[in-house]
This record gives sequence, C-alpha cells and structure tokens, in this order.
Amino acid sequence: MAQKRVSSNILIATGPVSSKGDQQRDAETFKTRLPDELPHSAGFAAAASTAPWVVACTLQETKLKQKVLDDVAGICADDAAPVGHIAYFSAHAVSEGITHEVQKTARKTHKVSLDIFCASDIAKFLAQDDLIWVAQHYLELPSHLVPPPESEPAPEWYADLLDGLRKNHGPAALTPGVQGGVTQGLRHATWDEDTNADLPEWINFMGAFLADSEDGEDTELVFRACYEMSVATFRGLGTAAGIEDLVRRAVVYACSCDQPRILDDTVTLVSYWGVMWSQGVARAEASEISAALRKVREHAAALLDDTDAETHPVRAATLTGVLAYSHLIPDWAVAEGTRGKPDARDVAGNVGVQLTEDDVDVSLLDETDFDGLGDAMSYLSQLVDLLPQARAYSVSGLARVFDMLAPLAASNPEYLKVRDGLDAAVAEVTGDSAAAERSRDRASAFVNADKPLQALRELHDAKVRWFSGDTLYGSVLTMRFIAKIYSELRLTYAAKMYACTAAALAMSAGDDDTKPQVAKALLEAAGYVQAAGTWVDAAGLTEVALLARAQFLPDPFDFEKHPDLSHHNQNSILELAGVRTYWPDLVPLIKQAHGTTTDWYDDLVEVIEEAGGAGFKMTEEEFCARAGEQHAGPLLGDVGPRRIIDFSALGVRWTFEFDNNRTTVIRAEALCATLQVLLADITVHDPALVSTSVRVSVTVTDKIGRDGYNVEIDDSSSHITAEATVSMDFSDLDTRVPALMSICLQLLHSVHLRPHDELQALVEPLLKAGLINKIAVGRPYEEATDFFDDDHFTTLASATRPLATDGYQPVPAEPLRASTAPGPGYDRDKEQEAIRERYRVAQESLRFTLPALLADPDKRAAVEQLRAHGWLDWQIVTILANIALSYRMDRDGILPQDVTPAQGLALLRELESDAAQAVPLEWFDDDAFWVNKVMTPMATARGLSLRPWQEEPGEEQVRDLLIRRYGYGSDDVPHTDLLGCVDEAGLLRPLIGDTDE
Repeated sequence: MAQKRVSSNILIATGPVSSKGDQQRDAETFKTRLPDELPHSAGFAAAASTAPWVVACTLQETKLKQKVLDDVAGICADDAAPVGHIAYFSAHAVSEGITHEVQKTARKTHKVSLDIFCASDIAKFLAQDDLIWVAQHYLELPSHLVPPPESEPAPEWYADLLDGLRKNHGPAALTPGVQGGVTQGLRHATWDEDTNADLPEWINFMGAFLADSEDGEDTELVFRACYEMSVATFRGLGTAAGIEDLVRRAVVYACSCDQPRILDDTVTLVSYWGVMWSQGVARAEASEISAALRKVREHAAALLDDTDAETHPVRAATLTGVLAYSHLIPDWAVAEGTRGKPDARDVAGNVGVQLTEDDVDVSLLDETDFDGLGDAMSYLSQLVDLLPQARAYSVSGLARVFDMLAPLAASNPEYLKVRDGLDAAVAEVTGDSAAAERSRDRASAFVNADKPLQALRELHDAKVRWFSGDTLYGSVLTMRFIAKIYSELRLTYAAKMYACTAAALAMSAGDDDTKPQVAKALLEAAGYVQAAGTWVDAAGLTEVALLARAQFLPDPFDFEKHPDLSHHNQNSILELAGVRTYWPDLVPLIKQAHGTTTDWYDDLVEVIEEAGGAGFKMTEEEFCARAGEQHAGPLLGDVGPRRIIDFSALGVRWTFEFDNNRTTVIRAEALCATLQVLLADITVHDPALVSTSVRVSVTVTDKIGRDGYNVEIDDSSSHITAEATVSMDFSDLDTRVPALMSICLQLLHSVHLRPHDELQALVEPLLKAGLINKIAVGRPYEEATDFFDDDHFTTLASATRPLATDGYQPVPAEPLRASTAPGPGYDRDKEQEAIRERYRVAQESLRFTLPALLADPDKRAAVEQLRAHGWLDWQIVTILANIALSYRMDRDGILPQDVTPAQGLALLRELESDAAQAVPLEWFDDDAFWVNKVMTPMATARGLSLRPWQEEPGEEQVRDLLIRRYGYGSDDVPHTDLLGCVDEAGLLRPLIGDTDE
C-alpha cells in the first residue's frame, strides 16, 4: 500500500521491528535518481521519492499518541539515518486532534513532516480499484465482495490497461498485482455495455494465469483465473461453453486448500454453476453440481473443526459463513427430481445485467429445494455469536442471501436471533438506515411469498430504525406500507391509524420531499375508512385528502398520473349510487360531509346522472350482502345513535358498540386499533382461541390515569360480552398505551382456553419485540384521526342506520382465519394411546350393550347420524360409555355430585359378563346423546389442559377447537368398524387388535 500511495522505492525492513538497530523503521526508501534523470517518465520513476522517507506502522490499540511520539523519536534519533518524511500507518482510529498534535511535535522537535494513515484511511485505500487485490490477497477478502469499479464507462484507466496488455501480448508477469489489474478490466467489460465487446479478449488475458504452477500443482492465481473467467463468461456472455472444467478445477484446488476465502469463493462459483444448469446452458448433470457443493462443504466443516474460534475468530466466522451459505444454495439434484431438467439453451437470460435482490424471484422455491435449510440457520446462529469477536468479517453478502430467503427461514426458531444479529452487524458498519432497508427488503420478500404477518414484523422494525429527522421520509413510506398490509388483513382501524399517523408525521417534516406524502397517506386513509363501511366519514376524509393534494402534489387531480385517485373515485361513485338507490334519505349526509370546498361531490353526481341516474338492479338485501363481502365492516356503521365496528380474526367475531359522539368515537376506535395490532402480532404464535363472538360496549369517562381504564367481562355464556371504559384524556401516553393494551389482553384471555400464564408467555416476547411501539406510533390515535367537528357526529347520530345492514357477517382475511396449527400440549402419540384405551374400555364395559344397541334400528340410526356429522368411532364409543356410566350410577343410587373419581372410573370400566348386565336401550335417547355430545369433547379438553368453557348443546365450539388444533377430527387407531363390529352370532368382535375376545 505504501509503495502505491507513498513512494514506489520503498523496501520493507528485514527482520522484526523489535530487533535492535531498526529505529522503529518498518520500511524506508532506497536512494534513486531516476525521477531527476527521467522527469517525464511514468510508472516506477514517476512514483519514486528522491528524499529519504520512512514507513512505520502499529497494531497497538491504546495510548496511540505516546506510541507514535515514541516511534517518531526513535526514527529521528541522533544515531539514525536522516529522514525527510514519515508515513505512519495505524490499524486503529487516530483522532484528528491527536494527529495534529503529533504532527506539530514532529515538525518542531525533529524537523520532519509526518502523515498518519489510520484504520478508515487504510480501508478507503483497500477499496480503491488498484489496491483491492491487496485486500483479496492479504486480508482474505472473497472475490464476490469486491466492489465494482466506480468509474464512468470506458475510463482512461481501462483504455490504458487494455492497450498495455495488447502491446505486451498478455500479462507482463504472473503475479497477484498484475492479475488484480486484469480482474479490474475483466469485471468492467462484463457489466459495461460499451466495453462488453472486449470481454472475450479479457477472458483470454486472464487465461494466461492458468499456466501458473508450483511444484507442478495449481496455485491461487490459477484458482482466481478459473473463478473470474467462469463468472465473466456466464454473466457477461450468457454461456457456459468451455468453463465447466474451470469450475471443476477450482473445486479440486479449494478442497486441497486451507484458506477460508478460497472456500467462500468456491461456494459462490458452484452457486453460479447451479444457476447455469437451471438456465439450461450447463452440460453437467445436477447431481454432479450438488456433489461438488457437498465436497466443498465437507472440507469447510473439517477445517472449522480444527479451528479454535477463541484464537482465530475471523477464520472461524469465515468458515461458518461458508457452511451457512452452502446450505442456502438450492440442491439442484432435488430440483431436477421434482421439477425436471430445464430445456437446453445456447444463451442464458439477463446477460450483462447486474441483478439486485429485487430481481431474483425465489417465490417458487420451498424448503425441500435445499439440502438442510435448518443446518443453514444453525450455522448462521453460530456466526452471529462469533461476530462480536470477528469484527473484520463482512456479513453483507451472506446477509443479502438470507434476506432473499427469509420467507423460507421465518418459521425456524433461530430466525429472529439470526435476523437481529445480521442487522446489528450491518448497522454497525453502515448505520441504522441500511439495516432499515434490509428490513424493508425482507418485508417485500414476505409479501411476494404471501406472508403478510411476517412482512409486518419486518416493516415495524424498519419504521423504528428510520424514525428520525434525517430518515423520516423512509419511516413515513414504511407506515403507509404497514397501513396497506393491515387493510389487506381487513384490520381497517389499524390501517387508518398508520395512514393518518404517516400523514401527520409528513406534515411535521421540514423537507419538501416528505410533504407530498401527506396527500397520499390521507387518500389511503379515506380508502381504509371506506372499506370499514363508514361511508360518511370516508366522504369527509376524502375532502381533507383532496385539499392536501391541491397543496402538495403537482397535477393533483389528473387521474392518469394518479391512478390511486381514479380508484378512489370509482369506489366513491359506487357508494353514492348505492345510497341514492336504497337509502335516499341518507344522501344529505354524504353531501354535507363532502362540503363545498371542492367539486368532488358534484362530479360524482354528474357521473351518475350522465349514466342515466340508474341505480343498482339488485334488491337492498342483495346489495348489502354483495357489499359486505367486499368490505371489512358493516355498511354505514357510522350512522345512528350507536356506532358499530364488526370484524373477524383468529376465529373470533369482534364487535364494538359505542355512542356516536366525537369524544367517544375516536377513543373507541383507538381501542379497536390497539386490539387489531395485537391480534396481527400474536397470530404467528397460534394462541388456542375458541371460535365465538366478543361484543364490547365502550364508554368514556373523565377519570384520568389508570383509573380511567377498565373492562368488565361476562363469560357466563359461550358468547362473551364486555363493558369497556376508556379515559377521555390521552395526553399521558405512559398510562394510555399500557391501559389500552391491558383491556385488549383481557378480551383476548376471555376466548383463550389454555392457562393464563401461557397467554402471558406468548405476549412477553411481543412486548420485547416492540409491541408498545407498534401501538404508540408517533401520534396518539385520538390526535392523528381527529378530522371532524362535533356537528359531524351529531348529524350522524340523529340519523337511522338501514335495517338491511344488520345482516353483515364479517369475513376474516386468510392469514387471520382460525388457526389449524397443532395446539399447545398436543402429543399425537399420547393421544393415540388414549384412543386405544377408550376402545379397550368399550370392549369390556359395552360387551353386550353395543351389539344390542346396533341391533335396534333407531339406536343404530343415531350412531350413523353421529358418524355423518364427523364423529369418529372412538368418540362415539366414548359417548356410549358415558351414557352407560350414568345408568350405572343411577342403578347404584349414586348422585353425580357425590361420585368419587375412583367410583366413577370403576363404574366406567365395569365388565359386562352377560346380557343381563347390558344397559337398557331407553337410556340412549336423544337427550342423552345431546348432553354427551357436549360433555365428551369437554372431557378431552380437560385432559389437554384447556380450561372449562360454557356452551349450549349444538354449538360445538370446544369440539371445533379440538378438531382444528388437537387432531380430534382425524386421530384414530386401526380398529374394527363400529357399524360392523358385531358378528353373525350377535357377539362383539375385538375393537382393536390387542383386545382379547
């Protein structure tokens, strides 16, 4: 580096600096007169110094000022050779203040000039085109991390380099420095369309390095040539012609090499080979490519086993990263087995195009396409643990691959640890804004993979990282993105909260670039209010958005330039046409909400009347049903003395009712928005919720602080009702947000059937991950959404909501449907053993009752009806055994409340030794079946630690939960069909194989 940036006539000192006689001189210039004799020369002579210069360097981290002063004093000692200038390199940071002080001392005390190059200067030098090879050769920088040249197309350096190679008929010497220059030109021609025609020539120049050898074996120069020629041929020319043998040669070299950077580049090269195969230009079989990757992986694993991470953390981190990356590459042999071999092509796509993460579509991949995605996450987890000690290791390339594959890795238990660790490492180097961009990119990948809940998690992280003055624009855009996803999840009040807050923050921004976001966010908010069914509010908010557009957007009402405005206009036309058709007495509400500031309402009317004023041809009920399918709330829910919010999520119908006045509406909506954010967050953890309804009546109190918030829940029936009270004071955010959260958690607990501490355990990681910050988003809901005066609400409260809108049935978004994931506490093996035991019990305790019951046409029909409704045979025999238990208790004069567990178990298992002991068939009447259809699932639920639940016969809410989450509709064991379990002699056949007759 000193030879390139200080003086070309520098020689390194022989022996360690600690040996006597070097006077702290690590290198110094030798005497040359060439610059004087050849003043117009280039190359060495032009860069050499005629004055005596000294180079010194240090790895010391502390007391650097004194270290430099001591070294300068030694260099300038009385018995030392004269020196005119000192170039001092430090591997650690040296402040400007210390630099200036030391330079002043050097001038005054020693009459010598001094330059200090600290860590950041060295890093900048190493990133420059002519020195990047130094980082590769000495610091083990993988080739794929080498930045592309920043020069303009066909720069002077390129022309000079190419001209020199042509005149010399190839490289002048087979050295790392010369190869670094050829690499620079090769990569430029690969991606630059103006010089791409030179690429075959550059590949030929690089081919000269294939001849290098040491004792007849390939060298690193050969490996580098294989790598660069292969990548350039494939990416710059679109072919694999002649390069697959180079890839094989590189793999052989890598597997005999102990340098981690070589293995890193080899994994990248084999990844390219796989892409060549997938594009149809490779001739190798997929099995060979997969085998090559496994071979490299096994060698890396062996090297890692022999590496002490404490003494060599960077080496350990690099090898761990290599192994992680190797598992993040598709197994092309598996892909061929499932998707077939791609058609052969002469030229691949995207030739000469540098693809970004957004250009790579991984949506067609799944976990089965990879050879150990779980292993990749395990290695990444280990890598995250190593990063604090391996600060020189760059994770940027690996982090980009991880981001692209995040939708496949998100379900892995190590995902959050890995994501946060990689983000922290990236942020440490490039700042929070870069980490926020990574979160946003992952969110886009999740959206493309149809995983909106995971996308929300990433976007909330990006929002927080961007939430500052310099990056507020990014935060505002992210909030709009978050609002859009909430809307698509049919959580319109969470969407409204985020859109309105984005508008409020954009309004407060000091830069003109952010101000247009006010208009865009407000129009989106008006759309979310439309989707919620509150059409009059939507009309009023539309006017606010239109005024903002007029102020902040160019050509604000041009539909062609603003398709979002055109879409909103079409929805407004349909809504107004519907109101005019079915509820003309409510048209003045819409008109008044629009006001007279803009011509929007008049334009809507004009469009409708130009169409002949024709309304809808369907009936009022049909219109409400059709509109209800497309909306996320009851039509005109903002009309009438009491407002209504009605939505479905996680199998529960959530309904909020409250007085239609300004104070109450805004605060009740804030409570609803809080619940919706909570539900979206907790969904990925699959809480065990019963499918029912929760109806909440919200009132407002003038009490302040924690006393202003309360909820009283009535869970005495299968449909929950609650009275929620919220304070009209929202200024104390430290009280408001936790209090709203507490109400929502209590509502959630009312339908959560597992123990309370389990729900708390689900919520705690959400709180640690920033749930509070997702609810408190810069502006209180009550402030960000307060667009209307008291008269607006008074007018709406005095009107009457159409009765036809009462039939609204909320439909959940697909990701928020009732969970079907295996429930907490579910053990299939344990349940199957319990099922076997039920068959064994029935075999003994119903030995004569069951044949008699199946011989009776009416009773047999009752059993057939149970089967028709999805009841499994073991569940039916459990119902029959419970009825038999009731009979035996009555026979023995035992009241249900007096029976002990031991008595009950003995009576349940009572052996029927002859027909006289059979249960009289009249006990198996409709009432008995009806009651036990409720009690049997309840008993199973208790065994799974589900808490008691009140439900009416026929509702089957607990059974629904058991079917969805606990295998109740599918788990069974091989057994004799219940309807064919009686033999020709009228005797009961063995129900399962391990039962004696």
